[in-house]
Amino acid sequence: MLKLTKAVLLAALCASPAYTADAESNRPKVYTDIVVCRALADAGARLTCFDAATKALEDATDNRQIVMLDQDDVRKTKKSLFGFSLPKIPFFRESDAEQEAEFKQVEGDLAGVQSIGAGKYQFTVKDAGVWQTMEATPLLLKDGKPFTIKRGALGSFLLVMNGRGIRVKRVS
Repeated sequence: MLKLTKAVLLAALCASPAYTADAESNRPKVYTDIVVCRALADAGARLTCFDAATKALEDATDNRQIVMLDQDDVRKTKKSLFGFSLPKIPFFRESDAEQEAEFKQVEGDLAGVQSIGAGKYQFTVKDAGVWQTMEATPLLLKDGKPFTIKRGALGSFLLVMNGRGIRVKRVS
């Protein structure tokens, strides 16, 4: 056991440049611990290292210290955040241009439409929250009608129906 401990410590010291490179890219320790295991030459030491590192990853995931998302989860999250002014979120790992380009608009059918007075409406967008018109509209908003919400100038949003647009804002 002492031999194995020395081998793991020696490997960790030898792999420290790899660990430093990963730490610089803001990878979590539980991830970099797994990467360090790959550098071990001794199969037994590598297996022991992988077992410990993957157990730590599993525990961190179970305790919600680490959250793993696949690309579909990221897309759903981006869509659900459409309409909010948020800082750049690092887990998206895309350039600003790619982040902006993916969701420039949301399309669907109106749901939960209700008048909030003075010719304004509130409605629900599936997977993209609750929205309100910002001005009175001559458009007749009814459940089931198709729409597009597009990004406008200076952080604004336009609800487009039948070729006509009205300014809207996301409220939740």
